[in-house]
This record gives sequence, structure tokens and C-alpha cells, in this order.
Amino acid sequence: MGDQDTSIKTTREVRDRLRTLAGERGTTMNDLLADLVARELTETEKQQRVEQALEEVRQATGVTVSDGARARARSFLQHLGQEHHAA
Repeated sequence: MGDQDTSIKTTREVRDRLRTLAGERGTTMNDLLADLVARELTETEKQQRVEQALEEVRQATGVTVSDGARARARSFLQHLGQEHHAA
């Protein structure tokens, strides 16, 4: 193993699935994991994107979205997600 390599403990089932997915995609388990991890945003990154989008809206329209409007939108989207998962 190289200087930057490390080990991750997981179940055989997860390891085998990673191996299968990597094989189907013609890549290594390490590269597959790197790709999957790169797609997921941290909570901080999500918040940064929200702030950036709101700033772009403000610059483009002159409208500043209030905290109340943001909370109502978040509640509405969570409700939609719950309905989707219940269906």
C-alpha cells in the first residue's frame, strides 16, 4: 500500500457489492468509492450552495429571500419528499 492508502472496515456484503459495482463499471473499488464520495455534499457544502444560489437570485432580481420564506420552502420540500417515499 502507498503512503496515502488506508483501510476501511465494512461487512463482507458491502465489500462484495462494491467489488461487483466496480467490476461492472470497469473501475477499481477505490476509484468507485472516490467517485461516490465526490458526489455527496457535506452539510456545510449544501449550505454554501444555498447561500450562493440566494445571492445569485438577489443579484439577478433584486429580491432578498427572507428566512421565513426559506423555512416555508424547506418545509414544503420535506413534505413532498415524505409523500414521495410513502407512495
